[in-house]
Amino acid sequence: MYKFVSVSCLAALFVLSHVNNLPAHENASNTDANTCVKHVQDYWAAFSRMDADAAIALHSAKGVYATNSDGSFHKPVKITSVEEMKKNFLTYSGLWTVYYPEAISLSNDVILTRYYLEGLSKAGASKTPYRTRVTHIWVKENGKWRTRSWHFSPSTYGGVHVTQSSDFKSED
Repeated sequence: MYKFVSVSCLAALFVLSHVNNLPAHENASNTDANTCVKHVQDYWAAFSRMDADAAIALHSAKGVYATNSDGSFHKPVKITSVEEMKKNFLTYSGLWTVYYPEAISLSNDVILTRYYLEGLSKAGASKTPYRTRVTHIWVKENGKWRTRSWHFSPSTYGGVHVTQSSDFKSED
């Protein structure tokens, strides 16, 4: 069974890595949409290299609302400090890649981004392949786009549906 799961994981990674990864934008100014998509990519790059300062700089000063992909309840708003994140990196970190980011303007000061996040989740000595869908809300605070809320939902390897390149072709 584990061999099948490993082959399925590799096949899914191959498909995702060979399909166009350009951001899509709907109803968002190109500048704001591109900024938020870039922030998504910058955030996970900072997280991957365990740069707490860069990651926290993209959080809202008012805190972040989160829902994790583990099936737990919604989390209350949380203001995470740089020190807290550095401490978390000692036991939990990951190597992350963002796929198919898109930005949708909900208002002048709110942009929804959604994307797939994939990589290796590291907890202590354990490394586990991980894939999730993310709905990520950005708000403009003092002229800068900051993370205010995100919802991670599992996108399991070989579960109900195996991702294919045709999943990302628009039907006009």
